[in-house]
Amino acid sequence: MKTILPQLAALAALLLLPVSCQDLFRPAGTGTLIVRLPEPGPPSTRAQNGFPDVAEFLITVTNGAGLVVYEEEYARFPDELPVPAGNYTVSAVSAPFDAPAFDCPQWGDTQIVAVPDAGNVSVTLGCRQLNSGLRLEIDDSFRSAFPAGELSLQGPGGELPYAAGETRTAFFRPGPVSVRLDDGGYRQTLFTRTLEACQILAVRLSANIGTRSGGIDIRLDTARTWLSDRFTVGGQDAGEPDGAYDITQARQHIGETGVWVQGYVVGVATNTRKFSFTPPFGKNTNLVLGTRVSTTDPDYCLSVELKSGALRDALNLQDHPELLGRKLYIRGDLVSAYYGIPGLKAPSEYRFFD
Repeated sequence: MKTILPQLAALAALLLLPVSCQDLFRPAGTGTLIVRLPEPGPPSTRAQNGFPDVAEFLITVTNGAGLVVYEEEYARFPDELPVPAGNYTVSAVSAPFDAPAFDCPQWGDTQIVAVPDAGNVSVTLGCRQLNSGLRLEIDDSFRSAFPAGELSLQGPGGELPYAAGETRTAFFRPGPVSVRLDDGGYRQTLFTRTLEACQILAVRLSANIGTRSGGIDIRLDTARTWLSDRFTVGGQDAGEPDGAYDITQARQHIGETGVWVQGYVVGVATNTRKFSFTPPFGKNTNLVLGTRVSTTDPDYCLSVELKSGALRDALNLQDHPELLGRKLYIRGDLVSAYYGIPGLKAPSEYRFFD
């Protein structure tokens, strides 16, 4: 999905040109915005609670007048976006979130940057939880006291029924969240808590019918409240390599051997500093990985050697053009130059995760 102001339509085509050409033909009063969204930690932590692939995050660039000038999934967002000089709000969200919902954490970040005339500005967005959550643990004593009672959660954006036996976490926009009980037509608010972004509150509900007063004691177990800027609890994405460098990181770790690198298959190298990004592909001895599926700028790429054998047979684009755009993890040795750009040689194993 893209939304581009009319005055930027002509600039978008410049993204397919080398950087030097962009600089040469960039209109006066234009700067460059570079957006980066690193993976938040190793795969073993990202996989927990279904943390989404950052490639699927929606990146939105809004100008000082509040108009969206560019919007696209991160995997297809240009490596360099030419924009008129000025102030911009850059945001990333994992998914829309407008109303309370179960098991629907929203992740992302927002930053404001100033793009100078003829200058480059790089913004690195983080991945923090933007909404808040509430999970109820219903004690047997509560169910015994209110056998016909129905619970609901009321918070910013609406109300969410909380059925008997529900174990999922309910998510809300930050703000006051109330737990309500409807017992035979008599409705009361049991308690209200104000939740902030990144906050998850676990509440244990129990009922104690007092023999003297007949009162009901609602107990809140706040010992199970936790705050986190990133997801750190849960299972592991089976087989996904921990610690894999993205393309930018790999280019900064030249000389390391036996390391995992992740990137998108974008083309092949045909000669020194010459590349083909569209089929048909005339070489089977290498492939080129980019930071995103749309990458065509060599400064955001890594060339990968494909030695004769099973690995070349499986990965070369000449025989397998369907691999174009796939996200690849591959292990090998990082070198300063292979086909004129940093590269990875002597690959020993690979994995696809898309």
